[in-house]
Amino acid sequence: MFIDFFFFLRSHGIRVSIGEWLVLLDGMHKNLHCNTLHGFYILCRSIVVRNESEYDLFDVAFDEYFHNLPPQSTLPKELQQLNQIDIIDLEMELKDQMNTMEIDSSDSEDTNINSTGLQMPGSASGGGRSSIRGRRKFRDFRKDNHLDTRQFQMAFRLLRNLSTQNDTSELEFDIDQTIKSTCDMGGMLKVEYRKPRRNSIRVLLFIDSGGSMSGYARLCSELFQAATASRHLKELQTYYFHNCIYSAIDKEPTLSMKKGVSLDQLIAQCNEKYRVIIVGDAEMHPYELSGSEYDWVANKPGEPGIACLKKIKLHFPHTIWLNPTPMPTVHDAWTDTHFEIADLIDMYDLTLQGLEDGFKFLLSGRK
Repeated sequence: MFIDFFFFLRSHGIRVSIGEWLVLLDGMHKNLHCNTLHGFYILCRSIVVRNESEYDLFDVAFDEYFHNLPPQSTLPKELQQLNQIDIIDLEMELKDQMNTMEIDSSDSEDTNINSTGLQMPGSASGGGRSSIRGRRKFRDFRKDNHLDTRQFQMAFRLLRNLSTQNDTSELEFDIDQTIKSTCDMGGMLKVEYRKPRRNSIRVLLFIDSGGSMSGYARLCSELFQAATASRHLKELQTYYFHNCIYSAIDKEPTLSMKKGVSLDQLIAQCNEKYRVIIVGDAEMHPYELSGSEYDWVANKPGEPGIACLKKIKLHFPHTIWLNPTPMPTVHDAWTDTHFEIADLIDMYDLTLQGLEDGFKFLLSGRK
């Protein structure tokens, strides 16, 4: 059963290693799990889950494998008898099976081995209290999910952490590096210092307002609030547009044209070191890119949308597009603009992973 659960976790996306599994076995020998299912859950999760984004993957797998047992029940006898197992034999058996089995997500049915008689997924209708769901509500820690305000704030903090440091002789205490160096030296304290960082990042934030973006109004609002509240930016200017950026942009999301700015004037005022973040779904009628709108700020004919985007990219090389919808898989009348914009400006999903990758490119210019 112990080996079966190892492969069951791997089939559900938890890439637990043999070394980690042996550490778990050692912890069980020391009775760190208190011989309860809940204790085993805590011990196992603390060892095999390497990132908080895997919490739900682990919980789902654990819940499926032990779903007919209450959290405070004692461990099945098969797990209680692990003290009599030779660790070397267990390691050899795991290595042998790893060499003969290809474990991936498509093998889940083949690896749902149940040698203990426990109810496994599909073997019964259930009815017992779920071992995991009874203890906490599922939270989505995956990095491909949309963000909340706090995650936006952490992402803007990433901008400062990745920014260049002051060219100065002054040093400040580096707690993270001190902890790492102390651990590397076996617990012997080694104090580390670093040059202080500065808030040197200047950002131009363009947000698509109205139309198909109405469904993402809350998400854009949280992004705006996080950016405005961020103490890690030296300067933030926010502008709004509808579908595509044209020769005139607005300072208000209502796009009432009461507070407009000429794109040419904005480019003339901001040097190339500004970082530009454009937020929009990029899906529109092709005319939105090829056509133009009258420049009501400068009172003259405006340039086509695609020309305005090219002008932004040319002047601000560190420009990204954050999209709340994933990249389409097929070309059609409403997705061609998505592909055309993505070919011009580096586009990232408006998710935690997408924001991290996008901000790294924003600072380094490299993917």
